[in-house]
Amino acid sequence: MGIISLNKASRLYWLGRYTERVYTGLKKVKPIYDAGVDGQEGDYAAYCRCLGIPGHYDGTVDFCKRYFFDRNDPNSLASSLAYAYDNAVVLRDTLTTDTLSYIQLAANAMEKAAQGDSPAVALQWVLDDILAFRGACEETIFDEETRSMIKLGTSVERVDMYLRLNEAPETTRKEFERLFNRLYKTQLAPDKNRLALLVDSLLDSSKPAAAVSEQIAALESLFLDL
Repeated sequence: MGIISLNKASRLYWLGRYTERVYTGLKKVKPIYDAGVDGQEGDYAAYCRCLGIPGHYDGTVDFCKRYFFDRNDPNSLASSLAYAYDNAVVLRDTLTTDTLSYIQLAANAMEKAAQGDSPAVALQWVLDDILAFRGACEETIFDEETRSMIKLGTSVERVDMYLRLNEAPETTRKEFERLFNRLYKTQLAPDKNRLALLVDSLLDSSKPAAAVSEQIAALESLFLDL
């Protein structure tokens, strides 16, 4: 296992984060989308507040359309998938063509969903392609640290979204355990104080947990170089 450059480590890490942002975002917004399909108003405003997204939407249908598909909105899932694809293209020699193709397929499915009147099926393809990408990483990337960089980014994004969206504490704890285990399979050096705050809050029930806002801030600045 060789030394991975900081630039490459950052791209692997953010590839994991952006793909997870799309994956969990699609799953969490599904009840809001379903409400819009039924002609009702979903609580998209609460979702936006939790994630710190500007609430400039004109109702549930407008939120879903723009949050899913607006490439001009940096908070949209289409933008996150585009960022993931940009990182994947730079990493093509590391990922292999087969693995990269699943990110391309996910981007194609997102575009198809944006162009259709009933995007639910194509959005499911996006989820399926992201899962296929993760499986391909396991099969085609032989360097464990490279795989772990992507997985670490995935876990950081998932814990971040779980904290923001008030996911069940046990679910968040289990994902943080996964993050913690993946961390030590990489060369990344986390900020020790921020990591300690997260461990005390999420893993050590004998110690008082920090406020959720402090946990999120610690997680977002866990790796200062990335």
